[in-house]
Amino acid sequence: MRKNLFQFACLGLAVIAAVFWWQRPPAFSPGCLLTDHDVVICAASNMARFGRSDPIVLEHPNFNLVEDVTGDGASIKLHAARNEYVAFQLIFRNVGSAAAEEVDVELGEWLPDSPRQSSEAAIDNRIYQAHYHLVDKGAYTWGPKSAVRDWPAKYPDALVPKTHGCLGSSVQVFDTINLPAEPHENQAVWIESYIPPDLPPGEYSMQLSAKVAEQVIPLQIALTVFDIQLPNKPSIDAIGEVYRSYNLEGAGYDRSQQSWQRMAQCYQQMAHEHRTVFMERTPELPDTAGWQDYIDTYQSTLDGSLFTDRYGYHGTGENTPVTVWRTPWPQEFNIKLEAPLRLSDFNRYERLSKEWKQRANEHEWKHTKFFAYVFDEVDGPEKVKSSKEQRRKYLAMVHEQMDLLQRALDVGTKDNSLDLLWTSHSNPAIWESDPLLDLSDKVRLWSPNASAADPAFLSKRINDGDSAWFYHSGHPAVGAHSINAHGVDMRTWGVIGARYGLTGQFMWAVNLGSDDKPFAEPSYKPDDDRFGNGVLVYPGNQMDKIGFAKIPGPIPSMRLKTWRRGLQDAELFFLAEEKNPKDARELIRSMIPEALASARGEASWPLEPAAWIDFKVRLLNMASQSN
Repeated sequence: MRKNLFQFACLGLAVIAAVFWWQRPPAFSPGCLLTDHDVVICAASNMARFGRSDPIVLEHPNFNLVEDVTGDGASIKLHAARNEYVAFQLIFRNVGSAAAEEVDVELGEWLPDSPRQSSEAAIDNRIYQAHYHLVDKGAYTWGPKSAVRDWPAKYPDALVPKTHGCLGSSVQVFDTINLPAEPHENQAVWIESYIPPDLPPGEYSMQLSAKVAEQVIPLQIALTVFDIQLPNKPSIDAIGEVYRSYNLEGAGYDRSQQSWQRMAQCYQQMAHEHRTVFMERTPELPDTAGWQDYIDTYQSTLDGSLFTDRYGYHGTGENTPVTVWRTPWPQEFNIKLEAPLRLSDFNRYERLSKEWKQRANEHEWKHTKFFAYVFDEVDGPEKVKSSKEQRRKYLAMVHEQMDLLQRALDVGTKDNSLDLLWTSHSNPAIWESDPLLDLSDKVRLWSPNASAADPAFLSKRINDGDSAWFYHSGHPAVGAHSINAHGVDMRTWGVIGARYGLTGQFMWAVNLGSDDKPFAEPSYKPDDDRFGNGVLVYPGNQMDKIGFAKIPGPIPSMRLKTWRRGLQDAELFFLAEEKNPKDARELIRSMIPEALASARGEASWPLEPAAWIDFKVRLLNMASQSN
C-alpha cells in the first residue's frame, strides 16, 4: 500500500512538473530564426535590454524574422528622417551543447528601391557587440525608488565597435563575434545607420548576412526615409560632465600635452554625434600659458570645424559649433555655502567674466551659449536638522549671494551673455511667494533635479527669457539612468523635455566609474545601487579588461544612444508640431501623461518598445505632411 502511495505521489509530481514546464515562457519568440548550429537569431529594437539569460520576446512586427507581415519580403523594417541615426539589434542565443562559438555579421550597401532616388550620398553603417555587466547592486533606491529590471543579473551596456576611430584615424577591433559558451545565453549585436541630410527620401533596402559556422543567413532590411530633416543644431541642450580628465585613456592629466588635447577632441566628437556636449570639470583655472592650450584644444569645438571632414567627422551637426559651453572655472561651492562671499570674490568673478567675454569675441565664438558653474545644490534640503527660521535665514543668504554673483558676471561681460547655473533638489516654486527667497529675478539658468522641476513654474521662467534644464532623479519624474533600467527609460529624457518645452538636460557625470574596474564597477561609488550612475562612456584604452585590444578614445553605452534616441524624438516632435500643433501635442501627452515634479505614483509612460516605435512613425508622418 505504501509503495502504491509513493508511486502515485511521484506520478502526481511528474504531472505537475510537466504542466509547469509546458507553461514556462519559451526561451525565444516565434519570430526568431533557428540555425543549423544550435544558435537562434532574433531581431530587436534599439530599446531592447535583454539580459544574458533573458528569454527573447518579439517587441514589434517590424522585427519578425520569420513571418512576412507586409508581403514586401523584408525581415526588419526601419523608418527615419534625414540627419538621423537609426538602430536595431540582432540577438544571438546559444540553445544547445553543439552551438557555434562565433558569428560573423556583414552589412551590404543601402540601395534605393527606385532608380530615381540615386544619389552620391551614402548611408553610413556601424556594427557593435554588447558587453554584459554583472549588476550586483541594482535596486535604484538612492533617490526616488524606481522600477528596474531584476538583479543580480548581467545586462548589456558598453558597445564595442567593430571599427573604431576619431579625428580621421580608424582601427579594426574585432572580426567575428564570440557567442556565449553556456546554453540559453544571449549576445546582442547593435547595428546603426546614419541617414545623411542630402539623401533623397524614399524606400531603401540592405542585405545583412549572419554567418554561423558554415551557414550564411541572409536578412533583408527595409528603410523608409521621410522627406524631413532633423536640424544640425539641437533644439534641446544636452550636457554631460567629464570628471577625471583622460587618464584612463592613457592621456594623463596635463592639458598642455597634444595627446590630452586630441583625446578631449575625440570625446567632443562622440558627444556631438549623440546630440550632446561633454564638458570637463576643470580642476584649476588656465594660467597665461594654459590659455593657449585651451584655445588649441577647444577652438575647433567652438567654431564647429572639429565636426568636419578635416577632422574625420561625418554625422549629425557637421560644421556646427556646440550649442552650450561651460567656462573653465572651478566649481567652488558644494552642498552648503558656509558664509557669504567676500568682496574680493565678486571682484575676481567680474574680472574672469570680462576676460572670458574678450576671448569669446577675439576667437569669434558667436554661436554658443556660455554658463558658469560655481554653486552646486547649495540650497537643497539639508541633512542636518535646523529650525524653520534658521533654514529661511540660510536660504536668504544663499540666494542673495547667487544674485550678487550673477550681477558681477553681468558687469564683467557688460551684458547677460554668461548665465550662472543653479542646481538644486528643491522645487523653486516653493519660494515664489516669499520675496526674501524668491529666485525668479535672480536666476536665468535653472537646473533642478527632475523630481523638483516644476513644469508650471519653469514654463513661466522660459516665457520670460530664462533657460530651464533638469537633471537625473528617478520615477515617476523621469526615466532611470542605471544599466538595469528598462530600455525606454533614457529615451524619456528628450521626450519629457519636448513635452514640457524645457530647454535642456544635464547628466552630472559620463565617465566617473572605478579606475581599477571601469567595466565591472561603472558607478561613481561602489555602494551606489543605481548601477551605472556616473558612466555613459567607457575608456577604450581599458578594453583589455574585457578581452579586447586597447583602442584610443571612448566607446559608447547603450544608454547614451538611447538618450540620443529621445533627443531625436524631440526634434521630430518639434517638426510635427509646426505642421499639426494640436495632434502633435495630443500625441506626446499620450506618451508622457505626466512627469517631472507634477508626476505622482508610478511612471506614466509605456514600457513596451512597440508603443515607442509606433510613436516615432506617427511623428514622422505628421512632420512630413504638406501644409
